[in-house]
Amino acid sequence: MLTALRRKFRLGMQRTVLIAVLLAVGLFSYAFLNLSFCFKLMSHRSLTHMCQKYEHHEFSGSLCEELCSAQSSFDNFQCPLNDMKTILFTAEKNGDMYAVKLAKHNDDDLSWTNSKGESIYPKIEEFHEIVKLHIILAYNVTLDDNMIRALVNQEIADNNSQQMVSFWRLFKDNNYMMGKLFDEESVFPAVLGSCGSYYATEGLEIVQANPSIIQYLASNRQQRLKHALNIMEYMFRLEEMKPEPLRMCKIQVSRFGMTPDRRLKYQTAEHVYVESQLDKRMSNGAKCHSNQECNFHSCRGLCDAERQTCTHIQQNNNFQIFCEHVLVGSGTFQPGLLSGIRMPRSLQKLVKMCVQPPKEHQVPDRRQAPNLQLALRLYNELKQLLQAVITASGADVEVENEAPRLRQRGGGA
Repeated sequence: MLTALRRKFRLGMQRTVLIAVLLAVGLFSYAFLNLSFCFKLMSHRSLTHMCQKYEHHEFSGSLCEELCSAQSSFDNFQCPLNDMKTILFTAEKNGDMYAVKLAKHNDDDLSWTNSKGESIYPKIEEFHEIVKLHIILAYNVTLDDNMIRALVNQEIADNNSQQMVSFWRLFKDNNYMMGKLFDEESVFPAVLGSCGSYYATEGLEIVQANPSIIQYLASNRQQRLKHALNIMEYMFRLEEMKPEPLRMCKIQVSRFGMTPDRRLKYQTAEHVYVESQLDKRMSNGAKCHSNQECNFHSCRGLCDAERQTCTHIQQNNNFQIFCEHVLVGSGTFQPGLLSGIRMPRSLQKLVKMCVQPPKEHQVPDRRQAPNLQLALRLYNELKQLLQAVITASGADVEVENEAPRLRQRGGGA
């Protein structure tokens, strides 16, 4: 009798747990299918937190009043379609999509402690100098005092330490700073405003999801070739950045998107660095036993076998990462944009050389980095293949013949 009751109780608990799990899965599935409901369930608290901080004068910035006032012109709040790691939520204003993000937390404290044990924060003029020095050291960009004031937006109340700390968090966030510093170059989403450590950028229309095994069944060769060329043109643009090129240590097809005026941008600059700063990071003297231990995501380092330390600059470059991870891919289940496309031998050879460049096509001191000449040859071959695919489809369209015009830098990219 007692054993039967225990069995019934156990079965009842199992059913209850199963029903609860199914309900939870169903709720989250509905949330991801219905982005507005998803916002109410998962992202609304971020907006509430932001507005509470603004009301208590701990946050400041142009975005605060826009999002938190009773007469807010924002509507259609939703969870993001992709990149939920970076974007908290999206909203529309006058038909334009805004992506609201939160700057990463950093442990670089602005304050110091005096003899009485009190926390002392810099004055606003001192804060401007701190920001200026940070931008020089991290991005090799020098801004005059007027530009620094414009960057800070003069929205910090006099000696308000909480507002200063939240702005410092913004300036230490690579996503935010890349969007601000390289706004005119239009390579990352434009920053449209901030509220404390939150900020909004323009929304992008993602061009293509990450390639999957399904693409072998799809007849989208023309679309994939166009996208490959567009991404490669983006890589050429990064080579031309001033004062020095930008390096991407992660390149994902699903992060490229179009602005309303049809400019291709990369959704996140989290793993993008100016060349000199990345080289310092790669050659920081960390202990190593193999080259892989000196890598930073897709950026390859080199281990000094005698010293067993990472002492060399980045060994590959954007073009090598593009060829290996975007064009070729990582096998059947993670194909590249060229997977399943019949290529002429000349193009196959160039792609292979791009992934593993021979000595005569390497950038000096970067043994795994294809130079600009090789990259341009690959670009032109891809363009010829696209023209052949278009012609074979019966369409009367001609691909533009003009290749990117690039300045030479030390014999390569």
